[in-house]
Amino acid sequence: MKRIQLIGLGLIISCGAISQWTAANQNQFAVWVLAIGAVAGIFMVISEYFTSKKE
Repeated sequence: MKRIQLIGLGLIISCGAISQWTAANQNQFAVWVLAIGAVAGIFMVISEYFTSKKE
């Protein structure tokens, strides 16, 4: 995996862990920030598929 994919995976895991083990889901703004962070992590992980050169 490339570095950006590893960062994305870490972002997904950390957002999921924060939402599960803290009271962040009590605040609507925190829920949106964590959701956007997880989606950004997903895009980082699958970015290699979209940026790879097809031969």
